Amino acid sequence: MRLFSILIFLISACTPRPVLAQVYDDFHDQSLFQGLLWGGDIGAFTTNTSRQLQLNAPSSGSSSLFFTPGNIGSNWECSFWLRLNLSPSSLNFGRVYLLADESDLLLAPNALYLEFGEAGTQDAPKLFGRHNGNDSLLAEGPAGSIAAAFQLFFTFRCNNGAYTLETKTSMAASSNLWLSGQLPWLPAGPYAGLAFVYTSSNSQNFYFDDLYFGPVQEPVTSKVIFTELMADPEPAQGLPNTEYIELYNTSLQAQQLHGFVLYDASGSCTLPSYWLQPGCYATLVGTGKSAGFDPSKTIEVAAFPSFNNSGEPIYLVHPLGSQSDHIYYNMNWYQDTSKQEGGFSLERSSLQDPCSAVDNWRASQAPLGGTPGLPNSVLTTEPDSSAAQLLFAEVRDSNLVAFGFSEPMDSTSLAQADIVFSENLGFFSRSVLPFQQLQDGAQLILLFEQALPKSQVTDVGLSWGADCWGNQSNFHTSVIRYEEPTLGELCINEILFDPPSNGSDFVEIYNSSNKYLRLGQCSIGNGQVSYPITKPAIGPKEYLALSPDTVFLKDYYPLTIATQIATQALPYFYNDSGTCALYCNGLLLDQLSYKHTWHSSLLTDTEGVSLERLDATMPTQSAQNWFSAAQSIGFASPGRANSQQLGSKQKGALYLVNPEFSPDQDAYHDFLEIHYELPAPNMLVQATIFTTGGQIVKQLCINELFGTSGLLIWDGSTEYGSIANTGIYILEFKAFSTDPSLFFNRRLSFARCIKY
Repeated sequence: MRLFSILIFLISACTPRPVLAQVYDDFHDQSLFQGLLWGGDIGAFTTNTSRQLQLNAPSSGSSSLFFTPGNIGSNWECSFWLRLNLSPSSLNFGRVYLLADESDLLLAPNALYLEFGEAGTQDAPKLFGRHNGNDSLLAEGPAGSIAAAFQLFFTFRCNNGAYTLETKTSMAASSNLWLSGQLPWLPAGPYAGLAFVYTSSNSQNFYFDDLYFGPVQEPVTSKVIFTELMADPEPAQGLPNTEYIELYNTSLQAQQLHGFVLYDASGSCTLPSYWLQPGCYATLVGTGKSAGFDPSKTIEVAAFPSFNNSGEPIYLVHPLGSQSDHIYYNMNWYQDTSKQEGGFSLERSSLQDPCSAVDNWRASQAPLGGTPGLPNSVLTTEPDSSAAQLLFAEVRDSNLVAFGFSEPMDSTSLAQADIVFSENLGFFSRSVLPFQQLQDGAQLILLFEQALPKSQVTDVGLSWGADCWGNQSNFHTSVIRYEEPTLGELCINEILFDPPSNGSDFVEIYNSSNKYLRLGQCSIGNGQVSYPITKPAIGPKEYLALSPDTVFLKDYYPLTIATQIATQALPYFYNDSGTCALYCNGLLLDQLSYKHTWHSSLLTDTEGVSLERLDATMPTQSAQNWFSAAQSIGFASPGRANSQQLGSKQKGALYLVNPEFSPDQDAYHDFLEIHYELPAPNMLVQATIFTTGGQIVKQLCINELFGTSGLLIWDGSTEYGSIANTGIYILEFKAFSTDPSLFFNRRLSFARCIKY
């Protein structure tokens, strides 16, 4: 039954409506009563599972639908997709009414319409004008172009009466001009719509989709971007347990997604019809996976990809081949280790970021784990005003220097930036990579004509580099061409294999050479399993302590040098005996088979005490080359020179920096500085202050295990907590060893005075 009541046209939009009306319908809502309101023979139509308008009449006849496009101005267009799954004829044809003055389109006295189908085999699209009930043929397309079943995209444009009709077979195909001319008159409307005439056998063979009616849309570069990704939905936090990716239209013009292609590392899928309005979101899911999402903002996509949890590249490509957006996410993008295990989406922070990468993405803060179809929980509208930081400048291969930055850099600025080296390294060419295609984190690559010198520190300055937001920076750093370690250059220098109950083992390595050594291909093992060394390099004469728990090292051994330690997985080292091996590039550089009996016999408990190497040039496996770390430094020296070292045939020494001191807190000789050098490692020390009459004033240490050299301090306090009187005092220093032939004893006199 034909409806004669006029239905008011409404548009559901996410942004304010423009002055001129714009009509969209992709039938995504599978309703003729939501969004664009249709009138007419609604009962003769349905929206099918492909979300297309389809004729569904019970028998032969004619059916029409109308809508009101509103004020479209003098420069307007109507685009749509039309399918006739039949051979058109005088009994089976379709019309698209561009303008009509009554809602009963077939009987409207004045109208402008396109007709598809006629008798014979020369079927062509035709443009008719109806004036006061009389139809006139205004133009006719290529003969036979629609003589058989067809499905085509059509765009009719009118500018002050000058018209064109273009067609294409798909959104990715080029357009063909089928009609053009000048209209003799233009009906005032206010209706538009479609009408089908059909036999009973073809009452379901007419399809319509992708409608746009409004001002002419000028071709623009696609500005549809990725704004959210759920790659690992388990364990679900409240959202449906399904993968999805969210799109956002950043432009001021609606974008038809039909024909867009979504690529991941393993395949691709093509998006169906959907008008994405300016400033709006759409969520893409697999077929049959939209339950639990907002149906008006969710698109089911056939052959939807399965995203890798750990990361992969994802592209969105316009039907005409241009790239709309591209991300290459990985686990670092979450910036929250607690949310990397699943159930939380990755969300884009700034929708205006010109180069959106890891700095512009993070884990969703939403209680449900994500915000599909809604503004992101981490959304920011503030522009980036902070300049980028230089993350690294490193020599790769023999003649290549790579630079990495904390955020994507403007390619033009890097191509034109001034680069100055402190040494003449010869000519080079530069390569600036797209921010989505970094080379192991590097965006700027310098390729030198000749090999760079090995182990040479070269300062480099890079001026006037700017990030994608235009924030400029000047960078200053140094580059070194590291060398591969060889035998005798890198050795095991200290090991803790019996840590306290709340601690961890550590192994210290030492670079005895004058070279800068690369550790990228090195590992630590125990003869059964080995782990790659995480620290990339080590400098000349430098120590590096490796431990799974560096916090323990710094807390338990206060003299630890924090810059010379690194977090490192280690194999298990037994407390009584075991093996520690150092490998590089498959070569065994050093190996220690230790025993707990190598510890000093003077120690009653060796828990938390490391074994230190006495001489890096002596054989590693010699028991005489290892001693317990000194008590005076806390029983271990991670990241620094060992407390126990062999000197060059030294016999021992004891001296004072100043023979007098004045402990009155005036910053002048406020304490007595005592330096010692012992004839051997692993000696017990007694140090006592006496008066000239032989009375004990202060016992500085009693049977403490000392290293081969060090420092003692006396602040002038006595055994009773008072300050020693002025006068002459005696320091007696004794060092004992388990070897009866090793004994060191010295006495020195000094004055406790008052400064005038």
